[in-house]
Amino acid sequence: MSTLESIFWHVIGYSTMPFIFIAGFVAVAAAALWVLSLGVDKDG
Repeated sequence: MSTLESIFWHVIGYSTMPFIFIAGFVAVAAAALWVLSLGVDKDG
């Protein structure tokens, strides 16, 4: 792999990491809210 390719893949990798962490946080938060909403009494 050339130096240019190495730099390219490092930039791609480090720039996508925050999006992966944020997407994971949002997915876990949504799943937690959904699970909590199952236990809420909807009549009250």
